[in-house]
Amino acid sequence: MRLLVSFLLFLACTAAHAADAVLPPCAQVIRFMADWFDDPPQEFDKTSDFLVKQGAPGGEGATALGLVTVENAISVVPEKTCRGLRVELRFVHPMLRVIRDLPPGTCAHQHVLRHEYTHVRIYREMARQFRQLVYPFPESADAEDVLRYAKQQLAQLQEAQRQFDSPEEYAGNLTACKGEIPKLLAVARK
Repeated sequence: MRLLVSFLLFLACTAAHAADAVLPPCAQVIRFMADWFDDPPQEFDKTSDFLVKQGAPGGEGATALGLVTVENAISVVPEKTCRGLRVELRFVHPMLRVIRDLPPGTCAHQHVLRHEYTHVRIYREMARQFRQLVYPFPESADAEDVLRYAKQQLAQLQEAQRQFDSPEEYAGNLTACKGEIPKLLAVARK
């Protein structure tokens, strides 16, 4: 009986390896996929200092007004129905924050919220562009090289976030809403 169980286990393993070997090649050897970037949860009760600790730009004399945070997770996994690799970009723990000194309902709050939702739209565009990536060497692809390539490409796509946060964009905060942002910040500092 023990010999029969061992023989059946051997046959099952051999069949599994044979099934792997006969998978047809994928039409697209390396397939890039990305999550949809949902509207993130929102928090309006944090301080500017908290946002800076979370990664918001905050130079000397500057006040961080809002921030969208998200962790990017990239994985490379074998396809299940064909020979190839699937590169997956996931957005983990997204959060949109506007500081508590700009209360909901104010023009200042809406102004900063609009700015942060532009970042959300940029993440959505990054996901779209990530899905369109094509690995330049599909015939010699291994998971490690594909992962390195995907991370490099994502870093380039993220440049759009930095470009949007231009000095001109931030300068508009001083005059937006008839100067309401500096006024609310001054009141909060008293």
